[in-house]
Amino acid sequence: MLELELNAGHAAPMFPRCTRMEDVVEVSQPRKKLPPKVYGVGALTQFAVGMYQPFLQVYMIDMGATLGQLGFFRSVGNAAPNSLQPAWGALSDRIGKSKWFVVFGTFTGLIMVLLFLWAASPIEMIVLYGIQSILFSIQIPTWQSLLGGLMDEDNRGTELGRLGIATNIASLVATLLSGFIAGFPFLVSALRNAFGDFGLILFPTVEAWREAYYIPFYITSIVGIISSIAAITIREGEQDEEALRRFPNLFQITTQPGDFRRLWMISILFSFSMSMAWPYFMVVQREWLSNTNFEIAIASVVMTATTVIFTMPMGNLSDRVGRKPLILMGRSLLFLVPILYAFATSVYVIYIANALAGFSIASSFNSITAYIYDVAPEEERGSHLAVFNTLSGIVYFAGSLFSGLMGDWIALGTSRYTAVFTMLLVSGIMRLFSSSLYSLLREPRRYSSNMRMEIRSWIFRRRLERDID
Repeated sequence: MLELELNAGHAAPMFPRCTRMEDVVEVSQPRKKLPPKVYGVGALTQFAVGMYQPFLQVYMIDMGATLGQLGFFRSVGNAAPNSLQPAWGALSDRIGKSKWFVVFGTFTGLIMVLLFLWAASPIEMIVLYGIQSILFSIQIPTWQSLLGGLMDEDNRGTELGRLGIATNIASLVATLLSGFIAGFPFLVSALRNAFGDFGLILFPTVEAWREAYYIPFYITSIVGIISSIAAITIREGEQDEEALRRFPNLFQITTQPGDFRRLWMISILFSFSMSMAWPYFMVVQREWLSNTNFEIAIASVVMTATTVIFTMPMGNLSDRVGRKPLILMGRSLLFLVPILYAFATSVYVIYIANALAGFSIASSFNSITAYIYDVAPEEERGSHLAVFNTLSGIVYFAGSLFSGLMGDWIALGTSRYTAVFTMLLVSGIMRLFSSSLYSLLREPRRYSSNMRMEIRSWIFRRRLERDID
């Protein structure tokens, strides 16, 4: 859910001899690019996140959480990062030291993962996760602010794309490693014996299922400490002292008639429908299909990898055909994901569903961000995006919590299986209906192509290549 100095020297510009001011030739300054330190910090942070984040719901299920507790747990994890971003971003900009917010958020947020090992009940885990999410949410917008000062505006897309590839690869490797480690419980015993008396303190004897999380959670905290220390070495870029960010006016931005209001009103219903399924995906994998942590890791990797592969092509396509077609396509396809989970009979169906989810996210997520930038006033783009994220966080919280409580209520009169199956179907149907409302969006400008032209062009190229072969 993250992601990182420029140390280039500035040589004095050379001007030719001249007698008139218009004869002066300006020497263009080299483009500011993200330095290697940024890639290192971003990769380390995402590696740490990849070690624990995909398995937290599994941890809750192994702990015996009810459907309502799973919904509440998922709600807490979504609300803090999204809802508090504007506040942390505004505070760091007011103080003018984004780097130290990044250091603090990374250090406290990741080292606190260790406390999850000592949560005695799902309720304690929810409380600890809420605190950890708040602490780690400090890092997200302040990291983005730090990056903004280290890049030129005209090459931000390229630089962020490269950084995203590096950090996502780090996350994929960590998730696979974490799932692999969970399959070798004897490693904990070996480490406990290797450290002697101190080993009983580091790795106290607990239930076998909990011991599987010892090493991944310890690695998360160790890598988090290294990442936060490395972040201290990043030199911040210059900031515009006259352009200090303030917490955006939610009421003013959301009530102003226009394309942005139409977008967030549509997105509220879809986000609610989408988040309703989130508490149940891991129940299907863990309880219905008895997937191992490694199989769960592969499923997570499939979705992330598909997102990475299709993000750039879909972004380029949206620049040619517009944002609306990509948003509509990406959101519409997502209704299939909970349906596939509901009828899943093997882990391979889960892999297909996650690949579809990754493609849908690649199609719509960046297109929505680009659409907000297109329709928002130039000087208020950041505020509009922050407001959209805040509203999304609130709706995600409500959707997951409501869905979990409904699942518990249905299970009282039927069974846990029936409750999960029902809520997945309801989420799928509501996703299908609410995604159709994105057809009401209006493009703020004309584009050089459309989806029909792109499809015909693609078919023509395929036929031409086949004839040449």
